[in-house]
Amino acid sequence: MDLEMAQRLVDRRKAAGLSQEALAAQLGVSRQAVSKWERSESSPDTDNLIALAALYGVSLDELLYGEADSDADGTEDGSTGAEASDEAEEAEASAEFTDCSDKPLVDISLTRGIHVIDPNKGEEVHVGWSGIHVTNERKGEEIHVGPSGVHIDTLEDDGHSVHANADGTVVIDGEQFSSWKEAHDKLDHHGKHFHTKLGRAWNKLPFPALVALAYMALGIIYGAWPMGLFLVFLIPIYYALGDFIDRRRLSKLIDGVYPAAAITWFLYMWLCLEQPHPAWVILITIPIVKALMRWCRKQWKHRKQA
Repeated sequence: MDLEMAQRLVDRRKAAGLSQEALAAQLGVSRQAVSKWERSESSPDTDNLIALAALYGVSLDELLYGEADSDADGTEDGSTGAEASDEAEEAEASAEFTDCSDKPLVDISLTRGIHVIDPNKGEEVHVGWSGIHVTNERKGEEIHVGPSGVHIDTLEDDGHSVHANADGTVVIDGEQFSSWKEAHDKLDHHGKHFHTKLGRAWNKLPFPALVALAYMALGIIYGAWPMGLFLVFLIPIYYALGDFIDRRRLSKLIDGVYPAAAITWFLYMWLCLEQPHPAWVILITIPIVKALMRWCRKQWKHRKQA
């Protein structure tokens, strides 16, 4: 699919006031598929082209080639010619996409705004009258800032959807809250509901502030300023324990505790005992352990769904 058609798909979608995710839901396809159409990486099939044309209220020819039907009445010829003239003027005022595989594709128009696509990074940025829209295909992220509010979608397995509306309400993963404070009171730092009162109390405790006070006390009373820095590694361990208390997920506990413990042990061997070798080997095990825990969670999720 050529870039001009891809740009038409982008323009039609934005004119209809739809996000990539909303359009995908109406067509019954994934958001990634819509994103690939609009980046000219793939083409919609015949059924989807027909559905798109019907949704946008245009003919297939106009959607595919940017031209109105040639069998219009004579009375419509004048208006068609005027529209063609306007489109020509707009084309002159618009910067054409640069067909270069190593550089981002840029389109600048007074009516469409600024549109930048970077195929190498999988990123797309559109700045127009409707607001600012940023997507990252590879990370599965989408951000929109406009008159309707701030919408943030992270579409990966552990991602979340966050919409901050203009009226002050907040929608997180489909659940509406009257304010950010209400969302903060009811959800943990992963955006999930607390399961137990102990888990809520554990996670709401300002533990980082307590660590800072303890560090100051050790430094002032005992002069242990360098050694006191090791207290910082208690923070991720504390919250990992809180998640385990609230959710009883051992893989998450190991995923949070192991990296902090491994780094702490390496720094102790290096700075205190002056034995960085072979202590550095433990750092290599961190991504291995994290990948293993992620695999265990996926296996457990598939088992529960089976």
